[in-house]
Amino acid sequence: MKAGFALCAVALPALCAGSATAQVSIPLPQGPRSASPAQDPGAPTTIPLPGTQIPPIPNRTPVMSQLPIGPHGRPDINPYDRDIEMTVPLTFQSSSLGDVPMLLTADDRFLIESATFLRLMQPVLNEEAHAELSSRLVSLPNFGPDDLGKTGVQLTYDPSTLAVVVVEVSAEQRAIKDIFAPPREDANDVTLQPAGFSAFLNLSAIQSYLWEGDQADPPTINFDGAVRLGRFVFEGDAQLGQQFGLTGDSYKFTRNYARLVYDEPEDFRRWYLGDLDPEIRGQQSFVEMGGIGVLRQRRRFNSFRSAILQANRQLILQRESTVRFLRNGSLYREVRLQPGRYDFSSLPLIAGSNDVDIQVTDNSGAVQNLSYQQYLDPIDLDPGDYEYGAFFGPTSRTFGGAPDYSGPVAFSGFFRKAFFNRPAIGVGLQASKDVQTLTGQTQFVLPNGGRLLLDAGGSNSKTAGTGFAGGVSYEHFIDRDGLSDSFTLRADYLSPRFANLGNIDGINTTSATATGQYSRQFTMRLTATASASYLKGRGDVGDSYRVGATGFYRLDRRWTLRAGVDYAKFPSAFSRGNGVSFNIGIVFQPDYRRRAEARYESRDNLSEISYNQSGLNQLDSVGFGGVVTRDDNSARALGYATYSANRFDASVSHATFGPNLSDVADLNVTTVRVGTSLAFADGSFGVGRRINDSFMLLSPHKNLGKRSVVAGQSLAENNYISKSGVLGAAVNNFLGSYATQSVQYDVEDPPTGYDTGPGVFRVHPPYKSGYAARVGTDAFASAMGTLILAPDKPVSLIGGRVTLLDVQSTEAPKPIPFFTNSIGRFAITNLLPGRRYLVETYGPNGTIDRSFEFTVPADTDGLLNLGTVRPGTKN
Repeated sequence: MKAGFALCAVALPALCAGSATAQVSIPLPQGPRSASPAQDPGAPTTIPLPGTQIPPIPNRTPVMSQLPIGPHGRPDINPYDRDIEMTVPLTFQSSSLGDVPMLLTADDRFLIESATFLRLMQPVLNEEAHAELSSRLVSLPNFGPDDLGKTGVQLTYDPSTLAVVVVEVSAEQRAIKDIFAPPREDANDVTLQPAGFSAFLNLSAIQSYLWEGDQADPPTINFDGAVRLGRFVFEGDAQLGQQFGLTGDSYKFTRNYARLVYDEPEDFRRWYLGDLDPEIRGQQSFVEMGGIGVLRQRRRFNSFRSAILQANRQLILQRESTVRFLRNGSLYREVRLQPGRYDFSSLPLIAGSNDVDIQVTDNSGAVQNLSYQQYLDPIDLDPGDYEYGAFFGPTSRTFGGAPDYSGPVAFSGFFRKAFFNRPAIGVGLQASKDVQTLTGQTQFVLPNGGRLLLDAGGSNSKTAGTGFAGGVSYEHFIDRDGLSDSFTLRADYLSPRFANLGNIDGINTTSATATGQYSRQFTMRLTATASASYLKGRGDVGDSYRVGATGFYRLDRRWTLRAGVDYAKFPSAFSRGNGVSFNIGIVFQPDYRRRAEARYESRDNLSEISYNQSGLNQLDSVGFGGVVTRDDNSARALGYATYSANRFDASVSHATFGPNLSDVADLNVTTVRVGTSLAFADGSFGVGRRINDSFMLLSPHKNLGKRSVVAGQSLAENNYISKSGVLGAAVNNFLGSYATQSVQYDVEDPPTGYDTGPGVFRVHPPYKSGYAARVGTDAFASAMGTLILAPDKPVSLIGGRVTLLDVQSTEAPKPIPFFTNSIGRFAITNLLPGRRYLVETYGPNGTIDRSFEFTVPADTDGLLNLGTVRPGTKN
């Protein structure tokens, strides 16, 4: 049987109906036979169909350090004659699954908490295996390895690493692992939820001054912000400034937009009410609308998804193997995989036809080759995904300024769907009483790695009549062992009377356009691009065309050289740009913040030199730059700088103009901008820098006094975004929506022993949300000491619990774990000042062996040193 058929039977059962069997065996080179296929290097590698029963394979014995047999007839994993409670990592294939509570008994057994173990094993086991394991352990609060029986899961305890090791999970019991999936955002990783009510307002003032005319117009004040209540967001943008019109200038308040937004991220859908910003596709046109709208788009809520193939493609390995994935003849990735089920449907593909080869080499040296063809048909969507948008309301006929919905009521909408093995489609409709436009899109993936896109539209206008628009494009991508070429060709036609919402009268000065571009990556350093375009005018508008080529050469990590040449012909009104032109430039970019460029273009005799150094979103960060430009008729120079303070950010720029470089300072304009933000979330308030999306307010607990909290990595290294103080909480202004992020924090000079928490919050912000976090706790104190039985006999490696005394049972907090190290030292955290605690240590079989009491002083600054403590004492 051929390898291609084997993969077909595994990955595409729907296409191989009638030919698939329960499992497909591929003969490999013969060798000495043995009783077990898993031990026989010459045995065929078997790839069963998903969901079929797999014959059991012998369990592998892990390589563990040999331990002497103790007095109880077991390996001596506990050298102490008492039970020890521990929290240890649970590991599988050298990866930690998480921490699990464990009891190391005096008779050399280890017992694991069932509930935590089952939760941590969910990513390892498939649903059936996890259900079977749960049924076995449901009646056992704690279990040992013997209780697992024939579940297919084996455990051992490694004293050298203090870890419980999952020794074996049968391949048929393992959960399917997606080899190429992007990192998943674990909802359990989130440690802080957004505020029920939050709001922010950005304010910025801009003032310009013309030095030669001693002229300063009134400043422009910009307002924008959002209010979030539950899942509803009201957002708006406005300005107060000078307005220029035919009837004169005026200084007034202008609304840019105001709308209500409601998100349904679980369905990738967003609703709008108010000023709309309609999205369009294909031959549709944009027009300002007010009313109601809905948009379903996966990328808005998961921006890290790449164009991948989602289908039922699985690989089942019975032995540890090296797997090589080759895409169009080029190695994409080589991975070492343990026995188990693997999903490779997320293998990133390029637009067009893809030849995929999979080479499997198991640990016996046997090699298996699988191959298949698949084309990727992305219409800006993941295969199998769809999107739609619908917007309804009156249209605005103004250009700039506040929207004025005096135009006709209109509808604008689209629907697009990408399929697995059929061409993607898209349809759109825009309609009002004056004009109706119907559009459509589809594309065909060609066997040579190309893609053909068809785009068309028809219209009916009250004033222009009927019209047509059509477009066709061809794209070709070539993957050359790490290098790539791309070719794009597009042609469009507009009939004289094609109309849409943005062009009701069907005024089309261009009848046809054609563009083409070819890019080739010669080496990792040298890339070249050739392009051409042609526009055919209509009526008195003449034709124009342009053809050119540009090359980029990377001299080293910091320097890049660019050079190009082109020929252009424009209508007579733009004849100045006709003819041959060349350009050259050099770029210096030592890091992502700094960039300098010098360039020259012969068409306009243009010379320019520029430098930019970006600021950071950190306290006291400075950015600056400048540009000097000269051509035949003028010279310009601009310098600017930005500054980020704790509660505001500011920028200043100065521009000069003149007929040439010697007179470049004939006209001078200076502009200053200052911006700040006011933020509120669940009772917490702070003033900070501009907020673009979501934010967090961090404030100190009252027992920290006047100590400041900072949002950022380190107070000592001055590496932080903002700092709390008189104007409220520290403001982290840089959170984005629908992506799990870390918010780090620090406390200024905390008391010794004060528990400030983990130093980081994990959040998954919804759209324009706010968080309120109070750093510190009432239970901030810590105690330390040494537990001894006699002056020279420390109570070493013993566990126990710490219980708060003198409280009602309904309000008693959960006991705090207690343990000592090898010399009897202990440390206890999260203690309440002014309260009394009881410490109890465990004896054999979980009995209470010893105890002592202590009181935390009410005026403690954080750390209580108990010194030497003997059981039975009261401090």
